[in-house]
Amino acid sequence: MAHRRQAAERTFVGVVAALAIGSTGVVASRAQAPSTTPSPISFEVASVRPVPLGIGPIDFRFLPGRFVATNLTLGQLIEQAYGIEAREVIGGPTWVRADRFNVTATTSEEVDRDRMKLMLQSLLADRFQLQVARETQTGTVYTLTARSVHDLNPPAKPNERPLVSLVREDGNGFLSYHYDDHNAPMTLLAQVLSQQLRAPVVDQTNLTGNYDFRINYAYDSAFGGFEPDPNVPTIFTALESHVGLKLISARGPILVYVIKRATKPSAN
Repeated sequence: MAHRRQAAERTFVGVVAALAIGSTGVVASRAQAPSTTPSPISFEVASVRPVPLGIGPIDFRFLPGRFVATNLTLGQLIEQAYGIEAREVIGGPTWVRADRFNVTATTSEEVDRDRMKLMLQSLLADRFQLQVARETQTGTVYTLTARSVHDLNPPAKPNERPLVSLVREDGNGFLSYHYDDHNAPMTLLAQVLSQQLRAPVVDQTNLTGNYDFRINYAYDSAFGGFEPDPNVPTIFTALESHVGLKLISARGPILVYVIKRATKPSAN
């Protein structure tokens, strides 16, 4: 079990997550698959170009009349088009998560983000011959609970943006990480943990406020050329010892997007 957790945690290494809570959850904001769209929606002009691996920054932007993606994989483009997380995209050939592309697409008029996501779905179906299917599978799910909460402090500036940052520490020759939570509700922490563990995390803490707190954790074994800090616990232990939260694992239904077909596009 520890090996599985460790592998899941590594998918989030070195990333700083700065996430703001919206008015709806991830599931509620997902666009429907192209097959359920009542009428075709497409960009006026679109360019898709393959790029060498690791060249240049990775970025994407939904602008009022344009979508721009730099160095994104098809897997990442699917995440943006359907408003889902990386763990929810499964299947497909290896290149889907390895080859990178620059995408520039413009609309004939200004459109909102939700409509542009539908346009991006249509673009992926056209240029990548992408076919995806939503399926419910059985897998590991986690529940975040509050057993004996402590050291959760109300933010000094409650009107500031909710933020959860992941910071790497290796200055002492060992590797560890810490989450800095600023003005963060438990729903946001659960969302970030879900990305790290690559499994759904449901908030059942019944804590409705926003808080400032820090969680320090390390891996079970060496990673990236560094031994884990022996004085820092794993994320599962750290949550309970640092702030009194606990992750409980179980088997349950998981909604996934299965890649049924994908082909590499020609440069244009």
